[in-house]
Amino acid sequence: MGNLHPYRIAIIAPTCFYYQAPLFRALAADNRMDLTVYFCTDEGISGKDTKAAYGTDESWAPKDDLMEGYRSKFLRNHAPWGSYLRSLVGLANLGIWKELRRNRPDAVVVMSWMNPTWWLTYLACLKLEIPMLFMTDANVHAEVLKSPWKSWLKRVALGKLLFPAISGFLCAGTSNRELYASYGVPDEKLFPFAYSWGYASLIEDSKWLRSQKSALRTEYGLPQDAVVLLYCGRLSAEKGSIELINAYKMVSQPEKALVVVGDGKLRKPMQELADAQDLDSIYFMGFQNRDNIGKFYALADILVLPSREETWGMVVNEGLCFSLPVIVSDQVGSGADLVIPEENGYVFPSNDVGALAEGMSKMIELPDEDRVKMGERSQRLITEWSNRDLSAAFVEYFGSIGLRKQGRFARLSLRRLALRVYRSLPDWIALAVALIFVGTIWTAGIIFLVFRLVLHRFQVTLKRFRP
Repeated sequence: MGNLHPYRIAIIAPTCFYYQAPLFRALAADNRMDLTVYFCTDEGISGKDTKAAYGTDESWAPKDDLMEGYRSKFLRNHAPWGSYLRSLVGLANLGIWKELRRNRPDAVVVMSWMNPTWWLTYLACLKLEIPMLFMTDANVHAEVLKSPWKSWLKRVALGKLLFPAISGFLCAGTSNRELYASYGVPDEKLFPFAYSWGYASLIEDSKWLRSQKSALRTEYGLPQDAVVLLYCGRLSAEKGSIELINAYKMVSQPEKALVVVGDGKLRKPMQELADAQDLDSIYFMGFQNRDNIGKFYALADILVLPSREETWGMVVNEGLCFSLPVIVSDQVGSGADLVIPEENGYVFPSNDVGALAEGMSKMIELPDEDRVKMGERSQRLITEWSNRDLSAAFVEYFGSIGLRKQGRFARLSLRRLALRVYRSLPDWIALAVALIFVGTIWTAGIIFLVFRLVLHRFQVTLKRFRP
């Protein structure tokens, strides 16, 4: 027998990301779902996140574009100097307990495990017997970069304690799925999903914009006959920004140009590096909002994302919409699903400047018609990726997990006893216990971050005095 009433789903999101608003709208449009999205901050709308990350006062998109088409609510963030950009300590939306107790959704979807809000949500769901699902874009490749003690701590905290108690995992892609599997999550809890959505309109817009390629190059002062490589994103160490300039210097072909769209702490060092080598074919365009970004995809020939660390890489999805071949590092999570070497792109080992330069050279040397064919393959890939009925599949998946509740957690005897005691507590006592627990971890997180900062500054000071 099918479900007679819509499933009440609560998604708890750090902020309103422009690439997730279409996903929320698609889910809300399904009459088998009653969706509410809780936002922990308004940074994605006010532009506070772009100011912190890019040093600009612009926001990603107008509020109406981000908020329409689904029900949402902003939760008060009690964290001092709170921000979703501050891992471990930046989000403390204590009101989530009251919201879940009052509304009793059929399932709660959370998008991280790295802040007090998520920990409190987890404890509320245990108390209220609400199935909880994860939706993140974390990927397995980043695990090899962790220090041994961090890897061990994650194995215990996630693999032994948290993940067994989660009802399901909405996997952003292959690399995200492999991450969960590496922690022992069984296949029946892993569901193919997406972390961003809504590319049909971008593909449609690309048709007109690409027809204006020559005019756009003239508008931005770019050579008509150059093969234009595009980087789009934050200018920072984890994005491989300096490696990008160094690799570009090694590319010998004369008819080339590198367009850098974005801003950040490394913009000045990148410009100085370019100026020192008289690289007048590098164009820094600064931060661009959603109204303008399509122009840069349209005037480019190749997209480059050389990240040292990259959970997914939304610019890859967008570049494919504009029929661009792509060059990505092996740390880019979307590479496993959206980049097929020799068919629509090139994957190189992260932090390998020589390999990145080689990939650029190969792409530039290709005849125009071959790059066009690769671009056509790119657009077919993103079209296939987008042609899925996520909302219908989600409803079907939720129906299959409805009876599973907190999964294996409830079948482990000692934990089952602790869980029964916890659930039997009066609500105010359970909340007090949860707040004490979360507060303890929060304090430990603050101490850890302060210690790491002091240690880093001590190491920098030592380097200055070394002969």
